[in-house]
Amino acid sequence: MTGPEPDGRRQGAGFGLMACACWAVYNTGTDLGRAWGFSSLDLMTLRFCVAALLFLPLLLPRSGQDPAAGRAQATGAPLRRWRWITGGLPLRRLVLLTVCIGPPFTLLINTGYGIAPLAHAVVISPGMTMLTANALSVFLDRRPMPLARMAGLLLVSGGLIAMALEQPASKTPGVAVWLGDLCFVGSGTLWGVFTYLSARWQLDPVRATGAVTLVSAALVLPPFWLLLPHEVPPPAAWAWQVLFQGVLGGCLALLAYMRSVALLGPGLSAIFPAMVPPLAVLLAIPLTGAWPSVTQWSGIALASTGLVVSLDLISKRKLPVPRKGH
Repeated sequence: MTGPEPDGRRQGAGFGLMACACWAVYNTGTDLGRAWGFSSLDLMTLRFCVAALLFLPLLLPRSGQDPAAGRAQATGAPLRRWRWITGGLPLRRLVLLTVCIGPPFTLLINTGYGIAPLAHAVVISPGMTMLTANALSVFLDRRPMPLARMAGLLLVSGGLIAMALEQPASKTPGVAVWLGDLCFVGSGTLWGVFTYLSARWQLDPVRATGAVTLVSAALVLPPFWLLLPHEVPPPAAWAWQVLFQGVLGGCLALLAYMRSVALLGPGLSAIFPAMVPPLAVLLAIPLTGAWPSVTQWSGIALASTGLVVSLDLISKRKLPVPRKGH
């Protein structure tokens, strides 16, 4: 099996870098949102509702595209008529995916942002995603783990331990920082399960993600309107969070990353999430004024190195042997 063509490789790298940049801005924007007074429910509602509006045109059935679907509508098959809402997914799979990347995932990670520092989020959550996806692949699919992957996971674990050694003051008085870290552990685990299932089920990225987004938006809107506080952040803050949550985090990052996977394959494209932690921390310096401590830098370095080493890129990039006379 040959690798991607040079043009496809460049395009895949471009989409991967786009996803990485979107996620880094999204992480920093979420941290800013909690500092501006947004609740976890506020940010979650913005993420899914704005993204749902963006995904809706991609999910709507196009007239004249599927004659069989037209005949089903003409004979009065109402369930098939609205099947586009589920993206063609069976109900059980749609429910499971909604748990993994829908409101439970977003509520966990947004709650964590309100308790623990940003540097914890950008290391613990991606690290747990890597650990979970690999563990499921080994234990359920019986796939042997390469030596480089094992070494990388050990480095990721070392980074998580280094991050846990330092417990700065909590952003929420009376709540310990380690509770926020547990939220990141939970969100990373859910995303790892989603990563495993998307590969196992060979999901269509746009339709599957769009269907989960529509269902999630329908779930979060009622409690959002019921629990909307009297004092809300200014309109400018809402506009920024529409960009951070819905446009970047909820839509563009997912589409760009899935396109990168299609062009490069899961192995090569998996390098890009490993670039999110350093980018997010660097963005946080000018945006939030938060400088990581030496311990946090050590944890970030260990975990980021582990994510890269686990991809076994070094052994796959062999230098060409020079020919004689050249």
